[in-house]
Amino acid sequence: MKVMSAKYIIRLDDACPTMDKNKWNRIEDLLNKYDIKPIVAVIPNNNDPQLIIDNSDNSFWNKVRLWQMKGWEIALHGYDHLYITTKGGLVPKNNDSEFAGVTLANQEEKITKGINIFKENQINTKIWVAPSHSFDENTLIALKKHTNVEIISDGIALRPFKKYSFKWIPQQLCDFKYLPFGVWTICLHPNTLKDERFLEMEKFLRKYRTKIISASDVTSYQERESLIDKIYAFFYWMRITLIKTLYAFYLKFKRILK
Repeated sequence: MKVMSAKYIIRLDDACPTMDKNKWNRIEDLLNKYDIKPIVAVIPNNNDPQLIIDNSDNSFWNKVRLWQMKGWEIALHGYDHLYITTKGGLVPKNNDSEFAGVTLANQEEKITKGINIFKENQINTKIWVAPSHSFDENTLIALKKHTNVEIISDGIALRPFKKYSFKWIPQQLCDFKYLPFGVWTICLHPNTLKDERFLEMEKFLRKYRTKIISASDVTSYQERESLIDKIYAFFYWMRITLIKTLYAFYLKFKRILK
């Protein structure tokens, strides 16, 4: 593998009509200031009560169109953001899902409804972002059949790769850190960002602006994950498993003490 200096992609999750408008406006101002073009994961038909933060914005889809006109990459972020299974799927970071473990027919219905809402609002997308990172092979079949999606924003690797007839841009980070090489997607949830996180973000953008790219700037995809990708993924999943195990013990111990 040819070693190259690190590149970063910013991804913003959970855009919907009832999002925290002040925080989203604040992050948009920051990205405009440094001319950053992120991936924005838009929920077509949000029903998640945790994301009902502000009154519904009647101009939401106009805002999404404006993002699209600026060159921001709009991603299909599920359909209603309601978790109905406890499956981790192909990228088992979390054990809750809107899609993993759901029948192909039901997944096709949800994805078709979601992409139709995008079409009705003149939104084009080639990127899929699964709520809670959880989706399975049926999801990919439905995406291939009913959408123009060609990129999955997920997976654990050091560089973009091809798998299941899709291009994958790995998503590994949720905070700002310097790394020597690789392509790193930093996933942020603007609705829950604290003030200090905005300060960290501006500091990072100011320092590493030239290393931040858009999804469209990615033109090279490995035909498969390399050995170093697999080693990195092995240790990444070991860490995730350890965290899940410790958390399970914590919950069990907490119940015993009650």
